[in-house]
Amino acid sequence: MQRLLAVLLILIGVIGLVLGRLGETTWAPPTETTATVELSSPGPAVVIDPGVLYVGGQKGEVTIEGSSDVSLITADNSDIEAYLADTAYTRITGASDWSTLSTEAVNPEGATELSDPTGSDLWRTVETKPSPYTVEIADFAAEEHGDNQQAYRAILVVTDGTEAGADSVSITWPVENENEWVPFAYAGGAAIAVIGLVLLVVSIGGRRREDDEDAELEATDAATETDRAAVDPEVEAGAAAGTPADADADADADADADADAESDDMTTDGVTSDSEAPGDPVRLFHDDTEVLAPVDGKGDDVADPDAGRPSPTGPEDNAWGLGEDRGTPEDVDDRDSEDRR
Repeated sequence: MQRLLAVLLILIGVIGLVLGRLGETTWAPPTETTATVELSSPGPAVVIDPGVLYVGGQKGEVTIEGSSDVSLITADNSDIEAYLADTAYTRITGASDWSTLSTEAVNPEGATELSDPTGSDLWRTVETKPSPYTVEIADFAAEEHGDNQQAYRAILVVTDGTEAGADSVSITWPVENENEWVPFAYAGGAAIAVIGLVLLVVSIGGRRREDDEDAELEATDAATETDRAAVDPEVEAGAAAGTPADADADADADADADADAESDDMTTDGVTSDSEAPGDPVRLFHDDTEVLAPVDGKGDDVADPDAGRPSPTGPEDNAWGLGEDRGTPEDVDDRDSEDRR
């Protein structure tokens, strides 16, 4: 979304710049204005009054068209009027607007021809050129400040004296004219385009950082998965085979279980046996006195109920290893039989 907005801003900025350029070229208002007059029956001479050339400033151009070569004569204003006193001619008196020159017909009933119009000794300058004749206003104004200085000189335009003095006269002046909105189009377009470019750079940089972070995260996840995949087989193998410590623990547990079972088998009614072999004596505890008694093959003790009582014989003759000697088991049995009788 941010990148789309940046592109849109750049596009709007470019459009503003293009509009500004078009406002200076294709859509620009005219940079000069031309006032023209078409002369249908001007007579053999056309006079441009003093100062008409400077209506739009001292820069510009005067263009005169005629049926043949055109002669442009400058002289004193009174001399030109005296020379044309009996001749029909046309005066250009000024500009009715910026596109039209105003004219006036003088002596409409006068003569329609002039004899040798360029040969009079009244003229200050005479220049003849092919039609159209073009005069730079700036050059003409400079001549008025030179040797032939005459402020606001009148200009006499003639051809051969028999044809019309001029077919058309046009004066072009430069003007300072421009579309007022062009600077705003340039400034606004440039500002919007710059904002769009900055936003686009920020968007691209942020996206690049996000991509780098995603790549780092993916690389971290991949490394974690790789380590996990390397550890899992070892864990599974250890769980299946068991570690040495587990094996020792299992062996100890089995040994404890066997010992408990053996102890349970060897203990009966307070009698504890240190041997499982048939006929081996076992230790009997009676009134805190340790006594040994033989055990038959089935594990049943055959100890005398009077075991633990003092024996008439000495300890050294005690076959049972007790503290008191009662004789051999056969002697004990004989004594018991006699007692019962």
